[in-house]
Amino acid sequence: MLSLTKLIVIASLCSAVFFIIGILIGRFATAPDLPNWLRKMSVDGDSSIIEKLMKEIKAENIKENLEFLTKKPHIAGSEQDEDVLVNHIIKEWTTQLDGVRVYPYKVLLSYPNATNPNYVAIELENGTEVEVSAKVEKILNPEQDDPTVVNPFNAYSPAGVVTGDLVYVNYGRIEDFMHLQRVLKVDLNGKIAIARYGKIFRGDKAENAEKFNCTALILYSDPVDYALGTQVAVYPEDWWLPGTGVQRGTLYMSDGDPLTPYYPSTDSAYFLNESEDLGFPSIPVTPIGYDDAIKYLSKLDGPTVNSSWQGKLNITYRIGPGFVHPYTNSKMKVSVHTYNERKLIKNVIGYIRGEHEPDRYVILGNHRDAWIFGAVDPSSGTAVMLELSRAMGTLLKGGWQPRRSIIFCSWGAEEYGLVGSTEWGEDLNKILSSRAVAYLNVDIAVEGNASFTASVTPNLQSLLYEVTKKVENPNRDEYTNGRKTVFDTWMANIPSSYDPTIPHVRDLAYGSDYKVFLQILGVSSLDIGFTYNQNYKLSSYPTYHSVYETYHLVSRLIDQEFKYHQALARVWGEIARTLADSVILKMDCVRYAEKLQRIFNDVQDTYRDIFSEQGITLEYLATAVKDFRKAANDLHDRVKMVDLKNPLEVRRVNDQLMNLEKAFIDPLGVSGKPNLRHVIFAPSQHHTYASSSFPGLTDALFDIENDPDQEARWQQVRKEVSIVTFTIQSAARTLRNVNNIGGL
Repeated sequence: MLSLTKLIVIASLCSAVFFIIGILIGRFATAPDLPNWLRKMSVDGDSSIIEKLMKEIKAENIKENLEFLTKKPHIAGSEQDEDVLVNHIIKEWTTQLDGVRVYPYKVLLSYPNATNPNYVAIELENGTEVEVSAKVEKILNPEQDDPTVVNPFNAYSPAGVVTGDLVYVNYGRIEDFMHLQRVLKVDLNGKIAIARYGKIFRGDKAENAEKFNCTALILYSDPVDYALGTQVAVYPEDWWLPGTGVQRGTLYMSDGDPLTPYYPSTDSAYFLNESEDLGFPSIPVTPIGYDDAIKYLSKLDGPTVNSSWQGKLNITYRIGPGFVHPYTNSKMKVSVHTYNERKLIKNVIGYIRGEHEPDRYVILGNHRDAWIFGAVDPSSGTAVMLELSRAMGTLLKGGWQPRRSIIFCSWGAEEYGLVGSTEWGEDLNKILSSRAVAYLNVDIAVEGNASFTASVTPNLQSLLYEVTKKVENPNRDEYTNGRKTVFDTWMANIPSSYDPTIPHVRDLAYGSDYKVFLQILGVSSLDIGFTYNQNYKLSSYPTYHSVYETYHLVSRLIDQEFKYHQALARVWGEIARTLADSVILKMDCVRYAEKLQRIFNDVQDTYRDIFSEQGITLEYLATAVKDFRKAANDLHDRVKMVDLKNPLEVRRVNDQLMNLEKAFIDPLGVSGKPNLRHVIFAPSQHHTYASSSFPGLTDALFDIENDPDQEARWQQVRKEVSIVTFTIQSAARTLRNVNNIGGL
């Protein structure tokens, strides 16, 4: 047994050792001469990189990129898209970036029959066809004269020849069909519907026509939505859609490869049979131009439409069904010969490896495929991405390396239903859901030259405002008038409805490649670009998805000097660089809390009385929103106190910021839809393109007063209120101080 004296000596020695160790730890932690790796990790990236990146992005390079990309049509699955353009991007990124990979997927696509084009016509009693629609778009510019241009079609329409009485259904929205059936008492059974493009996704129009037992659907672009009347100058003199222009587009109501829903289309995948329900319409659908549409609409019988259904064709718009004399006994004929085929598509992924956090990814994406030349959609975005990757590659060779990895993605087959990005997201789900910081999408870089525009998750909103204040306004007149930055003109042209000091941002929904990141992976996302004057009230830029969307359109009529493309590249690049280089992620949870409060206030103001009648309380939802706001404020207070020299503390806080979006994901899906999982932002069931706040609750309340099973519908409303409440409360918990175990 040790003596008391020896024990005292040992204890004294231990105390001395621990004291010395403590001094060394304290000196190491506070000394100015930190290890180089720790010092570099503890500060934001070199601020001079901002100016270098801005200067390195050249407008003339973007112009050259766009000219190359639009020389030939490049529909998904074609040699031009999957070989020529893919190989070009691989070559560029191999020399510019740290690495490049190709992810191929064999997927089900859809094409028009080149030798038997789709058309519509009036069929006389004796079977003779008159007023036959144009089977190809008229050549108005030598640039569009190419034998590989695909004829007008709607992807995934079934083939078929249908005859019947024609009925005008306005925009083909669910409320339009309800008005026809409930108010006007129009019998839609067996009718052929004709609808104008706009307001909602074309696939929703086809689905609605099916629900009301129509046998076919014709889609056309009315001048009120695409040419502001018939007296304006049109392409190639101006950017408005000519009467011979036809909008192509998919009808697919889901996303990814139709044969492998929710799983990647890899060699080992289980593929559905094409005879199964794949989310395609069961009735033939085809588009036409408004020069053809007037032939049929001008001959319609029936009552005249109300003012809200009136387009800008020089006719009296009528409902139908059927035609007036001398076509009283004639029928509308729809002849569709579209077919489906499995094709190989490719995603090209280039990357810059992060120096300190290579396992954290800032992802930039743009799709590559176009229905024809795609000078606006998507090649304006592709041209910008290629220049941005070149500029960042130049900085990389000059010694810059971001803290986190930056990934560039060129997606295949987006136009068919976000196919390439969805397959990649499904393929790399386990990696991306835990490592992706944010997804930054540019589908269309420049569709107009009036203002910047953005759709964004609320936590990236502050960063977006900050960056647009750094980028010079590409509009010379606006700059001369004192609006020096992109932010200035954005705020002047599209102001916020609730805060006069900031511009308006849209909520993200479904319309582009951010969908898989937001809805499935729970990754904060944005989509940015320059747009046209919002006073036009257009459904899209006029030549959308037509053969007239050419290099000439962009270089002569939209952005002659490519200054808007350059400005967009600068905004996109600086957002990515900031997220990749900042020690603490620039993600603002307080903005999210404010957005949730506004949504809650709208729900309460709109439904307070009817909820009260049904005994539904929003008390718990109000508490959840309040708790979320407190947690968000507390987190940002802690962020200000973070020891930047402690990489574990930095990582912990950044994980809380980065993973917030995942807290809003319901694995069971919104309204039972497994491909839509974001409880706060997702499309409504009747408008796939538009975002709906609290979408499950919105769907449960839609047309509820006309449901014969009132008890079941109100039970669904109660369930949706509960789900939203639980989700927001759970999200609040993810923001709380992780050191406080009692807060679990």
